[in-house]
Amino acid sequence: MTRLIFALVVLAGGLAVAQPSTYFAPIVGRTPAATPVGAVGMGTAIWLPDLGQSTDQSLLFGTGGGTSVPFLLATQAVASVSNFPAQVDAVATAPGVLVAGSSKTLLAFLINGSVNFATLESSGTSYFFRGPTTAIDAGTQIALSALADGGAALLVSDGFRITRFDIDMSSGTANVTQGGNIPAMPTDQSNAIVFDGINNVGFVGGRVLGDIFQFDPRMDAGNPSPFDPALVSQGRLAPPVTGLALYSVSNATYLLAANGQGLTLYDLRSATPASSGFRVIPFDAVGPISAPAGVAVTNLPVGSGFPGGVIAVGDRTQTDLALLRWDSLARQVDGGLIVNTGDGGSGPDAGVPDGGATPDGGGGGGGGGGVPNQIVPLSPGFPVDHGSSCATDAGGPVLLLLLAGLGLLPRRRQRR
Repeated sequence: MTRLIFALVVLAGGLAVAQPSTYFAPIVGRTPAATPVGAVGMGTAIWLPDLGQSTDQSLLFGTGGGTSVPFLLATQAVASVSNFPAQVDAVATAPGVLVAGSSKTLLAFLINGSVNFATLESSGTSYFFRGPTTAIDAGTQIALSALADGGAALLVSDGFRITRFDIDMSSGTANVTQGGNIPAMPTDQSNAIVFDGINNVGFVGGRVLGDIFQFDPRMDAGNPSPFDPALVSQGRLAPPVTGLALYSVSNATYLLAANGQGLTLYDLRSATPASSGFRVIPFDAVGPISAPAGVAVTNLPVGSGFPGGVIAVGDRTQTDLALLRWDSLARQVDGGLIVNTGDGGSGPDAGVPDGGATPDGGGGGGGGGGVPNQIVPLSPGFPVDHGSSCATDAGGPVLLLLLAGLGLLPRRRQRR
């Protein structure tokens, strides 16, 4: 028995009681060891190309230790982006924002406690500053989302309060209006935020206790309310929550939470969303990632290696980013996950970009002429109506069969 299998057997043995639903998902790619991502404050975000450009040009940002490194998502090779800031403490992205009349992916950069906005031009190879002239005074956490009117909203937190800023990019430069604020978490200090500014739902994860709370990002519906407290989560969560991401399409909404128990995935359209959560442990020959640092996700196909979408998590031990195939995980999970690449004959929707940062809210729609891997801009307020599939194949990697044979994983429900 190899050391990897032995380590996972031991890990699974400890999970059999604490976590009834745990899946070991194969890592299919890592960013280069020669270009490490800082382990301190480690996070990840996905940038999606603008309208008419192939999703194969999507970028993956690994951030930590005061710097951020862009990688090509399809190949994990280091990407060259001219004029890119030397210091970056956090990156958040939002596709489908109207910038001077064009649908673009807007980026927010947290640098020394202040936030600036930018777009990536020339097929993602050039950083273009979009203001504001006076940077937004922020804390340590940021999240960004498109809005139904084509604008954007930014949420910032110092760990104790969440403050909203509305961003109008119609002139091409950020016009910022400060909104309301709410306590971050009644029981904990916040450590990660994600929200959907079109469907108006947000989540915040804790640093000390590891709780997840839900809130209305319009800041007018009261304080955050408990979603899944770690102490009663039956092993689904453990502190800290290092990243949150939303997979939000027309026929499915999932919350992904990177935390001390692994990557926890919740079906938000379940009758009992919190208790729907199950644990995912990414693994490869390098080893398992049992406490990922940050998470990002897109439903869009990227290159030949990710035909059904991508999950990215940070690995503090290796100081790199690890990638999983969404469609492979969907086949592995008992009961399946929705796989919606938005390619039902009219081109994909604007996708779900990343974690701890923003979803597209499932907004968007309409036709892109069937051009493969073409980004179609959001049509705010209208649901995506693309073809989709629900993968229910319970087959998993050989390692799962080994573990099941050893009696360390719970039995799957019998299908009839």
